[in-house]
Amino acid sequence: MDEDDEARDSAPGSPPGRALTAPVAGATPAEAEPRAGGGPLEALVSGAAYALVGLLGGVVGLLGSYAQGWTAGDVPVASILLIAVVFATVRLSGWGMGGRIGATVPAVVWGIVVFVMSTRRPEGDLVVPATLPGYVYIIGGMLAAVLGVARVPAAGPPGQWLLGRAARSRG
Repeated sequence: MDEDDEARDSAPGSPPGRALTAPVAGATPAEAEPRAGGGPLEALVSGAAYALVGLLGGVVGLLGSYAQGWTAGDVPVASILLIAVVFATVRLSGWGMGGRIGATVPAVVWGIVVFVMSTRRPEGDLVVPATLPGYVYIIGGMLAAVLGVARVPAAGPPGQWLLGRAARSRG
């Protein structure tokens, strides 16, 4: 390759030795350029979003712990409705955050709050008692949280968490 070929193959304003690369078929201009790191602003926004979904899980756990005792006769109606709220909170948080970690954060915070509210204090007080509504709320809420996390699609291809960059396909 001589100098005339190099000048013809290089972009205007770029060094003569740098050849043009053909864009990938179907790629938008934003996808064709290499992506820079998100930077500190993106990290701050992501951290704040995870903190908010964690706070949401804590609020659902706290309010549910106080409301789970409402019944209609012998049926723990409030506990059953609160299980649906836990599932919706976890599932929608995962959908909004775009991955299972976004669903796991409110589920774990909910579980911690409910565990603390169901332990007996030295004075003998507890918020979630060992009654049918309490058991339905705790066990049903745990199952709903696990199911909500499982229903969120994974953010990457299968095995990516294990293999890292090696799992990404070249195509």
